[in-house]
Formats: sequence, structure tokens, C-alpha cells
Amino acid sequence: MTTINNHPLLTNTTVAKIPIRNIWLLLLYASDYYKTVGQKQRIELENNPEELITLAAKLYCQAANKWLIHHLAANYQLTTKVLNRVRGKIEVLTTQRKQLLAKGKIQCRYDDLTIDTPKNRYIHAAAHLLVKQLKDASLIEQCRKIIHQFTALKIGQTTHYCYEKERFNHANLKDNTLISLAKLIFSLSIPTQFQGLHTIEQLKKNDHWLRELFEKAIVGFYRVNLDPQQWTIYAGKKLNWQYSNATDNIITYLPTMKTDLILENREHTQRLIIDTKCTSILKETRFRPNSFSSHHLYQLYAYLRSQEKDSDPLSVCASGMLLYPTVGVTVNENMTIQGHKLSFCTIDLTQDNNIIRNSLLALLNSFDSC
Repeated sequence: MTTINNHPLLTNTTVAKIPIRNIWLLLLYASDYYKTVGQKQRIELENNPEELITLAAKLYCQAANKWLIHHLAANYQLTTKVLNRVRGKIEVLTTQRKQLLAKGKIQCRYDDLTIDTPKNRYIHAAAHLLVKQLKDASLIEQCRKIIHQFTALKIGQTTHYCYEKERFNHANLKDNTLISLAKLIFSLSIPTQFQGLHTIEQLKKNDHWLRELFEKAIVGFYRVNLDPQQWTIYAGKKLNWQYSNATDNIITYLPTMKTDLILENREHTQRLIIDTKCTSILKETRFRPNSFSSHHLYQLYAYLRSQEKDSDPLSVCASGMLLYPTVGVTVNENMTIQGHKLSFCTIDLTQDNNIIRNSLLALLNSFDSC
């Protein structure tokens, strides 16, 4: 089944002209917060994704006020500074080049205990971003008070923080909550670059961002909306080549196989490999005006056939799906090749939020059992 909003088949379908509210929806699905929010609130947000920034601001202000009073953590930071005495390691080359010894000084590198850490700066910067995004005067005032507290403590700002490397435990659980909220706030800031527009046509210039967002949104949606008692979900799983009689260095040159998403329902003996793409599903070729990408097809075929082994029954009849975000295009085609069902599907991001949600769930209705 292939339709394009009553228009002739398009050969250059892009992901431009996506309504901003649906970009908010993808950001919601991709966020850590979506995993923790209750079902009632989740439905409200899905119906009104524009409210996500307001809710994130309320939670941020609530958590930040408590955190600044009780949980503001210090940490050791590597510091380089000119001192009157030796501390830590001496930077000999710099000390000699600047002739610091003649002035009775020396440049040292040492660990300094401080609250002006990258984590605290990241949380601080989120408040500044909220002030620019929010329309609620009360929330703006709360954010400004939080900024004043950070400034009084001489904590700077940073928009980059490698939170994946941070170790969180029960002692600093508040930090984890605030980092997750700050991460969401920074993600939500991107659509504000296009305020005043009904659509985000400029996103075509940043396909990498949208491709990652679409992939994370699909993974996040299924993690929350599929019953964990029935479904097992793997995201970003690497697949191994089933080879033999290989030369010593073959592994050095083999390309990596990494799937976006694998869904397994062992109760019904089902496995589906989903690979998300952020290009046009239909391309013009030398021989026909509309064609699926041969590269994408070969890639999905390799994911399925390369994993077949007798010790893993689901691998023998696993299904595969190529999933594309589109504008005004609906494609849902499938076929079976050597025992594996291959589907070519789209999610039209110009549709109503509830239709998008139902479409994502409906993709699994034709899921074949082994």
C-alpha cells in the first residue's frame, strides 16, 4: 500500500516541513523523562507535547531549589595556575618560558576541590535556557532566582557535559534527576530556534540531528509502550558475523553490524529487527521513477541472513523492517525472502500526535511468528 496525500508519487520526499509540535513529540519519546512519567501524565503530554517544556521547567525548579540547599556536591577538578609555592606537579616548560622563577612564582597543575564542576555548570546553564524559552512569568522568576544562587556561589555555565561518564548512586540521586532534566531542556531548546514558523524546514540542513532524534524516539516509545513481561528490547546491539576459515586479519577489515532496535516476543516466538532511516524512502533511479534504496535493502538482508544459526531458532525466521520518517507519504509494503519477512514502512510526521502513536503500535500488528 503506497499513498501520498492524493498526490502523484514523489521522488524526493524529505523530512522537512515537520510541524513543530511533532518535533516536541519525538523529543518526548526520546527523553529519559518519558520512561518515568505516569501513564495519565504521559497521555496528556502526547496530546499536548508543547507543554513538555513547561513541565520540565516546573520539575527543574522544584529539584534545583532542594538540590542547591542540601545536595550541592563538590568534586576535584584539574587546575593549572601560577602560584607562590609548589602544589601538585610543576609545569617546568611553561615556568621557564615565562621566567616565573625570577618573579618568585611557579606554574603548577593540581587537583582542586571545588563546586564549580562541569556537572554544576551544566545544571546552571539549563536555567538560563529556560528563561529564554518560557512564557510563564512565575516560572521565569523562579529560574532567575536559581541563576542568582548559582552566580553567588561562583558557578559558571557549560552546555556540554559528558553525563554518561558520571557515576550516580543513591547518595547523589538528586544529581541524576537534575542532569536528566537538564539534558531534556537542552534537547527541547532546538525547536525554539525556529519560533514563529509553523514548520521546521531548516531541519533539512541538519539531517544528522533529526536522524538521531528519530532513532531514539522510536526506541524510547517502544520501551515504554510494550509490556516488559512479553517483550525484550535491544537498542544499538552489535551483531557478529558467522564466519569460518578466516585469515588472521579479517576481523580488522570487516564492517561493524549494529542494529537500531531489536524487538523480541518469545511467548509468540517473534523477533523483529528495525533499522531507522532519515532519507527519502522512494528514490529515482535510472530505470524507474520510484524505487526503494538497494543499499538499505542489502543492509537489512545482511542483518537477517548473517545471524542464522540452529542454536537460535528465532534467527531463522526473524523479520526485518526499514522505518522512515516522512512528510505526507504513507508506505507499507512487505515481502518474504528466504523465510524472512522484510517490511518497508513510514511514519508520516505531519499527522496528528495520536495517529503517529497508533501508527507506531500498528507496525507490530503484522509481526509474523516463527
